[in-house]
Amino acid sequence: MQTTVFLIRHGVTEWHLARKVLGHRDIGLNEKGLGQARAVAEALARVPIAEVLSSPLVRAVQTAEIIAEKVKVPLARDPRLADFRVGRWEGMGYDEVAASVDYQRFLADPLANRIPGGEDLGQIRDRAVGAVEQTMRDHPAGESLAIISHAGILRVLLAHYLGMNLANYHRLKVTPGSISVLSFVDDRELPQVLAMNWQGNLGDL
Repeated sequence: MQTTVFLIRHGVTEWHLARKVLGHRDIGLNEKGLGQARAVAEALARVPIAEVLSSPLVRAVQTAEIIAEKVKVPLARDPRLADFRVGRWEGMGYDEVAASVDYQRFLADPLANRIPGGEDLGQIRDRAVGAVEQTMRDHPAGESLAIISHAGILRVLLAHYLGMNLANYHRLKVTPGSISVLSFVDDRELPQVLAMNWQGNLGDL
């Protein structure tokens, strides 16, 4: 029996357009982001989704609500799917963060260097993987699950399930409104990654 997990990144906000780091700042979707959420919902419309599970941050919840309404499944929230806690980087511009010594140190070895005032990457992985695996335990094999979260969280999940060195998680691209697909068979321990950063008709996939 195959359990399919759709990993969905929420749509964009005005802060994305302004190139500002969101972290746990609760910023809602803009019109483009709402359109991206509707496109994902349309792509999933013919998939028999058993659960829609979301980060509790508003940009993810708004995306998830549109999807849940389309597939006619109640929405659940899990705080373990919330975005990285980024400490003092929250609200700063991308370029300013990228130029900082702390960020360069983190980027060079994210496993050894905690985000200043934020989280350890191993802790982030553990909470995100825990959320995915709990929702799979809550459902029988063979069902399809939709999980809506944030770029960093989805990159970490994909790196984990690909068996990659977690330090390379940032090399995976996950754009707003994209879908990545995991297929878990039988023991659910060694999934196949069927798609990454997909935007389009899932029938084509």
